[in-house]
Amino acid sequence: MNTKHNLKLIDGNFSPIEAGKVLFGLISYKINYHQMEMFSNEERFGKDLSNSKKRIDELKTAHASLKELIDHGSEKGQILKINCVIEILY
Repeated sequence: MNTKHNLKLIDGNFSPIEAGKVLFGLISYKINYHQMEMFSNEERFGKDLSNSKKRIDELKTAHASLKELIDHGSEKGQILKINCVIEILY
């Protein structure tokens, strides 16, 4: 039987600058994590790195899209409502 848990990570209204700090920080952390995993796996095990490389590319694309959204919100003087739920299944 599968068990599902949802955890609210982010829920609030943010200025574009605040939103950028929070969201870019998360994306940067994930990119760094995958870069360190790639380095570690390559050095220790000679593992296939294609999954981490693909994920880093996806995160960089998300970063660019997020930058556009935040820049647009900033230009319009808008407050950004951000909701982020982490779903854990096991």
